[in-house]
Amino acid sequence: MKSLFTLLFTLLFVVGCSDSGTAPASTTGSNSSASSTANTSTDYLSLAINEEPTQWWHSTIFYEIWPRSFQDSDGDGSGDFKGMTAKLDYLQDLGVKGIWLTPVFEAPSYHGYDFQDFYNVEADYGTMADFENFIAQAHKRNIKVILDLVLNHISDKHEWFIKSANKEAGYADYFIWRDERPASGWGQPWSAESNPAAVWHWNETRKAFYYGAFGSSQPDLNLTKQVVIDELNKLASFWLAKGVDGFRLDAVRYAVEEGGYPLQADTQGTIDYWTIFTQHVKSVKPDAMLVAEAWADLSTIGKYRNQGKGLDSSFDFDFGTVVIDLLNPEVKQTADFGTMSAKNLQQSRDGLWANLVARKAAAPIQYFSPFLTNHDQTRIMYTLENDLAKAKIAASLLMTTPGTLYLYYGEEIGLSQYKTGDDQYRRAIMQWSDEDSAGFNSTGTFWLDQAKWFPWMQNHQGWWANYWQTLKDTGKSVAAQAQDPHSLFNHYKRLIKVRNENPALQLPQEVRYYPVDNKGIWLVENISAGKSVWVLINLGSTLNAEFVTPKNLQGIREDQLTGKEIQLGERVSLPAAGVMIF
Repeated sequence: MKSLFTLLFTLLFVVGCSDSGTAPASTTGSNSSASSTANTSTDYLSLAINEEPTQWWHSTIFYEIWPRSFQDSDGDGSGDFKGMTAKLDYLQDLGVKGIWLTPVFEAPSYHGYDFQDFYNVEADYGTMADFENFIAQAHKRNIKVILDLVLNHISDKHEWFIKSANKEAGYADYFIWRDERPASGWGQPWSAESNPAAVWHWNETRKAFYYGAFGSSQPDLNLTKQVVIDELNKLASFWLAKGVDGFRLDAVRYAVEEGGYPLQADTQGTIDYWTIFTQHVKSVKPDAMLVAEAWADLSTIGKYRNQGKGLDSSFDFDFGTVVIDLLNPEVKQTADFGTMSAKNLQQSRDGLWANLVARKAAAPIQYFSPFLTNHDQTRIMYTLENDLAKAKIAASLLMTTPGTLYLYYGEEIGLSQYKTGDDQYRRAIMQWSDEDSAGFNSTGTFWLDQAKWFPWMQNHQGWWANYWQTLKDTGKSVAAQAQDPHSLFNHYKRLIKVRNENPALQLPQEVRYYPVDNKGIWLVENISAGKSVWVLINLGSTLNAEFVTPKNLQGIREDQLTGKEIQLGERVSLPAAGVMIF
């Protein structure tokens, strides 16, 4: 994050003095009678992007689904493929064009990030035929589907590990083995703390230590061995043949270790491995998308693009951090499996601009995928203390920033949390209706209340059914919010519709930031194909905000969110949490 703000101040000096001259001049949209003459360069800061959208994902909003919590068709308490298929019309109506499924392969855990079988779907979710039908039905609705793929590590119950522990011919070096545990210098790769016992684990069968960055039940694969590389390429081909449109790649930073810390993350061997994997995937399906999960600063994340030979995109963790810091600066944010710094967060609109500048400096801006939160983070509604106005501001900021966007299931209705402390609270049941079962199933049985999924917890107490009773009939479901034009759900729907209709919001050729006199206003002009789309957001959740209107914004304009014509004079007032897009 330090480099992000250094870049901001450099740009403030350079761009604030003269126009960039590398992007089209500002013009007004077809619904405006205002003058199209641009202000002087000191009125705005300019970021020239000059990138062309060449891939389907450059204009896509993805929806992340935690399958176990989304929709349960058979009443056993766990969501499944048939349930997700039944909700595809909902997603189509919402306006998303892509789905990211968290792990759906057979695994011993509830979360599935420890694959036990790469070639079979999780039995709790249904059959392979159910999965194939889900893919077919999604495609019928022009919705792409990407799968969560974990290649860094697998389950210690996987046959490969069992064979390797027994030194079976051909499998002995599928994993990273040592006769002695290192005395120091090793630890969790996202921490500088020396703690070899955290990553080197004893195996009684082989009488040796194996490396597992994420714990003893998830041994790391040896991705320097061609036989392992070939096996993983083979499984990618298998799922691409099933019709999937790409993969979300878990924990990409930790693929190849070249020694103790800091050589356990972001090594050249790691970047080379993902480039090899990318080239294989593209040879099978040229338009398949690969998105990296890398909790790191943007310059580090950008390395995985490898000058266009590597991964297609990467999550921008900084974006959500900046938004949350702006709306609730009391929250101290951390990365569970990565390195992020919040020391220099500005707690102002300048942080949003700095994020854009840093993205462009690290890689083509289309490489980065902004989002608010995901399954590894405290839900944004909980972080914002269930403040609806702040949640609307966050939605407005997300849906108007460039890049391939990701929406975590339930964010569109403000799905919150019972409490913090364990990942299960971040992955709660989707709230479809105000029935006792929340419309999740017909039985009122919920996996979150079943102790079998939490073997590490003594006397696990079911909590979700009781928690839902405190929320039902308070406007927290899809059904309730669909009837309320002022709900968060309908706010998201309007924003998604406008974004889908405006390439200038998806990937502008230039972004101009107007730091108007009221510091509570975020005002940017997105320019593409000679046309401008203006975004005005009141970052305050309680008070109206009045500000001086840029000259080339003044006049009669139509707000794309409401369809209303608005006369913009020398000064404009936005209601609390208000947003207008012209």
